[in-house]
Amino acid sequence: MLKREVAKRVFAKEFEACRELEKSARFASEAADVKSPNLLISPVGLILNRVFAVGVLTELDSIGTQNEMWKARIVDPTGAFTVYAGQYQSDASIFFSTVQVPAFIALTGKARIYEPEPGSIFVSIRAEEANVVDEEIRNRWVVDTAEQTVDRLEAFSDALASGYHGETLREYLLERGISDELAEGISIAFETERDPREFAKQLRVSIREGLRALNFESEGPAGAKTDQKEFVLELLREVGGGKGVDYATFVDAAVSRGVPEELVEEVVRSLLAGGQCYEPKIGIIRLVG
Repeated sequence: MLKREVAKRVFAKEFEACRELEKSARFASEAADVKSPNLLISPVGLILNRVFAVGVLTELDSIGTQNEMWKARIVDPTGAFTVYAGQYQSDASIFFSTVQVPAFIALTGKARIYEPEPGSIFVSIRAEEANVVDEEIRNRWVVDTAEQTVDRLEAFSDALASGYHGETLREYLLERGISDELAEGISIAFETERDPREFAKQLRVSIREGLRALNFESEGPAGAKTDQKEFVLELLREVGGGKGVDYATFVDAAVSRGVPEELVEEVVRSLLAGGQCYEPKIGIIRLVG
């Protein structure tokens, strides 16, 4: 009997870059068993089948015909997950039929990859379970996921510095205390045609920006600038109401009250990255909660 795969914490940016892991590429014969589940692998070696994600539900559509099917967009500080739930995911489907947008949600589901034509690849989550959570839980997930991702990136950097490849690299990483699965994943990632080194740099930047966005009110020098950031946030609450506000109109309102346009843009970027606001439509910004 096959054991159930553990749901991995992964940021949207890394998840979207995952590709199917060919069973023939795996090192251990038991890992490459034909009965093993379909797995995906990220450019920096994360191997996964199931995902645990927390973010802001910003879009939700009923796309079913005879059978109810839901499509959702879940945003984290690095990007967005595309999530589906249908008749075979009854718990998740019921949840999406009642939840209101926007909301902080946590979900567990299976990773899916679809390639309608060569070079056109779509990665999504088929939801198994989903629940509404609060901002504190979302922030905790971001921090925990950042810690785990940075640990993987450190192992990846160590592998790059070693100069090894293949089985030699895997054995080297095992000797360094890296888990068997990650050691294998990194070794496989090194053999792909993609440039994992560049992706690793981009992922580090996304993590830094995401963590900074969660605490943007306490970042930077104290004094007038911090006060202005708080003022912009309060102004967005005031003029945005429950429906949101046109971005250009909001910028004009803030500038007319003495806030530099550059600072308005900085605060809005922080809110978007941190999941505290979103765009229900292009050019419209709305606070979550």
